[in-house]
Amino acid sequence: MINMKKVKHILISRTDNIGDVVLTLPMASFLKQYYPEVKVTFLVRDYTVNVVRLHPDVDGVMSWDQLSAMPKKAAIQFLKKAQIDCVIHVYPKSKVAKLMCDAGIKYRVGTYRRVHHWLYCNQWAYFSRAKSKMHEAVLNLKLLKPLGIEDLPTLDYLKENFHLKTNIAISDKLKAYLHPEKFNLILHPFTNGHTREWPVSQFNALIRQLPKEKFNILITGSEKEAQNIKQRIAAQFPDVVNLAGKLTLFELMRLIENADGLIANGTGPMHLAAAFGIRTLGLFPSEKNVDPTRWAPVGKKAQWLMVDPNCQAPRCKAFPHCLCMESITVDQVKSVVMEWC
Repeated sequence: MINMKKVKHILISRTDNIGDVVLTLPMASFLKQYYPEVKVTFLVRDYTVNVVRLHPDVDGVMSWDQLSAMPKKAAIQFLKKAQIDCVIHVYPKSKVAKLMCDAGIKYRVGTYRRVHHWLYCNQWAYFSRAKSKMHEAVLNLKLLKPLGIEDLPTLDYLKENFHLKTNIAISDKLKAYLHPEKFNLILHPFTNGHTREWPVSQFNALIRQLPKEKFNILITGSEKEAQNIKQRIAAQFPDVVNLAGKLTLFELMRLIENADGLIANGTGPMHLAAAFGIRTLGLFPSEKNVDPTRWAPVGKKAQWLMVDPNCQAPRCKAFPHCLCMESITVDQVKSVVMEWC
């Protein structure tokens, strides 16, 4: 067990994707509840730095991209200067764990199921993500047990108490995309190949069926997805606002925060929308560890759809498409959205 009287600065390492980072942010709040004087810093990739800065209980952010680019001696010196007493490896990356060990950080927490954590950590949490039926946001908090925090919140508690807010006025550029008298609905159809996807044909059918007098529809996506979105979606709908590849991550966050609702597969923008407290609908397959049991959006106005909990269709192996995603009907999605406005 860690002697928390000697811990004044904790580093939380989560060097993967936006959604994963969003669902790790409640860890900062729980640390502050138990140890209000402790400094909490996140180690993340450059493109998620602005996400972490939105959380009121995070005191600092370190860039893994910058740290990993340094010569080893310089990186170690940088970490020593930061006076970190404890690092929590939420995302188990061997290179990060070794560097923290080499830097001589006194307490190094990781899951016992990773071999490199046997080598580079000295405090372990004993649980299996693959076998767990808990939500990712709750599972992350199990890593706080070596710090004396054993009581885990319910997912309902997190939904009521976890949120993000920028406290920055929206720019004129983004405001121009939002209609003052319609329901501003963001559709984020792709996932950069990270998970199963609802078919484009069904997103298109949804756009056709939503009444134009009620909805202002905006399409978002990455720069890599922009051409695909332009050809397969935007070209068919001149009234839709196509923003794919045109926004920075910070602009996307501001747009989401000021929109009225968002529909997406289980990806980062879905988790951002839920955390910002807008209407959110996540579309999920039934496959274990990518289903809503593990990855449902966490927010007061967040919802999700998954049709067949026992789907064993062979096409489910044809990533990212599967029959259980296709079985989520346009009518089901439309029914949810029509209740929002």
